[in-house]
Amino acid sequence: MKRIFIFSMMALAFTAAQAQDTYTNDRLTNTSDIHGTARYVGMGGAMGALGADISVISNNPAGIGLFRRNDISIGMGAVVQDAPAVDGESRAHYTFDQIGFVASFGGREGGNHVNFALNLQKKIDFRRSMIAENGQLGGLSQAAQLAGLMADFYDDYSDNVGSLVNQAYSAGLYDIFAGNGEQLQYKANQNSFYRNSSGNLYGLDLNLSGGVQNRFFWGLTLGVDLLHYYSDFSYLEMRDGYFGGQPLADYNVQDYTVEGTHNVSGAGFNVKLGTIFRPIEDSPFRIGIAVETPTWYTLRQEDNWFTFWSKWENNGWNADADPASYDYTYIQQQGKYQGYNSPDASYLEFNLHSPWKLRASIGSTVEDFLAWDVEYEYSLNNKATMGYPRHESNSWDDQSVGMDSDKGMNALTKSVMNGVHNVRAGLEYKPVADFAVRAGYNFYSKPMKDNARYDQTIDSYYMNYVLGTDYMNLKATNIFTLGMGYRYKNFYADVAYKYRHQKGDFYAFDDHYQTALQPETQFVTTGDYLHPTSVNLDRHNVTFTLGYKF
Repeated sequence: MKRIFIFSMMALAFTAAQAQDTYTNDRLTNTSDIHGTARYVGMGGAMGALGADISVISNNPAGIGLFRRNDISIGMGAVVQDAPAVDGESRAHYTFDQIGFVASFGGREGGNHVNFALNLQKKIDFRRSMIAENGQLGGLSQAAQLAGLMADFYDDYSDNVGSLVNQAYSAGLYDIFAGNGEQLQYKANQNSFYRNSSGNLYGLDLNLSGGVQNRFFWGLTLGVDLLHYYSDFSYLEMRDGYFGGQPLADYNVQDYTVEGTHNVSGAGFNVKLGTIFRPIEDSPFRIGIAVETPTWYTLRQEDNWFTFWSKWENNGWNADADPASYDYTYIQQQGKYQGYNSPDASYLEFNLHSPWKLRASIGSTVEDFLAWDVEYEYSLNNKATMGYPRHESNSWDDQSVGMDSDKGMNALTKSVMNGVHNVRAGLEYKPVADFAVRAGYNFYSKPMKDNARYDQTIDSYYMNYVLGTDYMNLKATNIFTLGMGYRYKNFYADVAYKYRHQKGDFYAFDDHYQTALQPETQFVTTGDYLHPTSVNLDRHNVTFTLGYKF
């Protein structure tokens, strides 16, 4: 009966797509970067108190209220990643960064006025290539984690079990039914992980703002986020071969490969409120305050698939064996593999609520040749939540009537994520009236807690559809920017350079089953803990903007 139930679960899992987890959610919504006009980027995005740049529409909406003339601008650029790319992929690509306009009504020389603005701006560039190789596994393996997940499920059926776990079983990486669990066991020595991703998160912002007597400025931005993310990955694990507790005579090292794709798209909306005021009437010193609601995303995943390639072939149940078990054949021809495929057309809907963000800034000008701004932002990343739409059927259609929260995944988010502190600073200097040079700096604190881990034993609906075991604990981010701009009559042209420095500790799997204080006997290895692979996430950007004021 247990076998029938498990294989029923396997059949169900094969028809499903990969859902989202805490780490993937952060990857899709973490905007710890600067995008926008070249002037905005050149000043490190620190314009929350200065305003008068269209990219501040998503930072402090009141900044649009400082425009006194109509403005239209468009920007594009190029990105180069520091780290080597996966074979066949380029380290560089072009980007479309921003297009928008501001219409100002009244008050060009002072007094009260109202502005309207619309801007489409990139928020996250997902295109990158990542390689992570680890030769210090010390016997720890992904296969052991998958076997442990299946063992928990087999013991009491209380845990969710995903199609990845079942595919590994079908591929012969373990046989949980075999006596003491040691019929098929591996101790890995090295692995390789590759991921290519593409797509963007764009924000379409509609703004209404204004000013009162050149002392108080207000703004409201309604934002629509447009998200498309695609990635493909490949995981290779090399391990010492053991069958029935004895080393394999044919080869000292065996391997298996997991390949997959991940496609997410959808939209969300948010609201941003802000104000800028000058506390001293005769001083240009300004204070800015803004708040951004969560972005309420409705997302979908489709066309996900994966393949397990292994040198073991499952020949089916052998009732004559002692004890009775599945019969595995080792494919001895070097380079020959057995593939286990899941369907390549699957679909899942889910909801994602990004964090609240609070911002405060100060800035000022010195006559007409110097401007500066310093800004602080706090993002409640540990409060992000996800769930799944709840539908009710009627005689002609299914309608969404709410959301069922994924309590297990939301609890994991609280346990592994930090609130993120962001400090921005920017400076603009004009040696002559029509030419400006700029510099900026950003610091983002690390979003993950120390020793955070992707726990796949949680009671989460997602774990029925898990596609991978990898995760990355990101370090703090430092961004350095330089820029310059030239104005000729009503036209202006700006250019900016940005260097974004960040590293991450990458784990191809979670070693909990193998390094816990009281691990399952069959998963004991010589490894003390899984050593992470340090991944270089550094990027270089160049942004160009052309604009016209009238």
